[in-house]
Amino acid sequence: SIPGAVTSYTGVMKVTFTSDGSGTGDGFVASYVASFPNCTSSGSVLTSSSGSITDGPGSYSNLLSCYWIIAPSGATSVTLSFSSFSTELSYDNVRVYSCPNSSCSSTTELPGSPLSGSLRFFPFSVTSYTGVMKVTFTSDGSGTGDGFVA
Repeated sequence: SIPGAVTSYTGVMKVTFTSDGSGTGDGFVASYVASFPNCTSSGSVLTSSSGSITDGPGSYSNLLSCYWIIAPSGATSVTLSFSSFSTELSYDNVRVYSCPNSSCSSTTELPGSPLSGSLRFFPFSVTSYTGVMKVTFTSDGSGTGDGFVA
């Protein structure tokens, strides 16, 4: 019989197949669907050629610090386009960096960054021409906004 769906809420899932060597069968085929991550302090590495990032549903919390590294395989540029943006002006910031590789051990902040307050012109875009981008979001201890979707 076919087992039901299995969900991992950590962003990582390992599937292991083991055969005991005493017989054979038709094997299996499995598929997966990944959800794009909200703000997490441990960071997220995104390797798909397209997707979205957000601070999470509804207004964001105080004292957040999180990041995403966007590193599609073989990319020569990465463009981040914001479809909504509202943070506490001057205190809660999205920063966008260009990185030489997916470790992002050294970064260059891109023009237009940091982003704070309300962006009135959409879509607003920032591009890294290295093929790798790091996006950070930090909020202070007071005042929040609706957050962002990019």
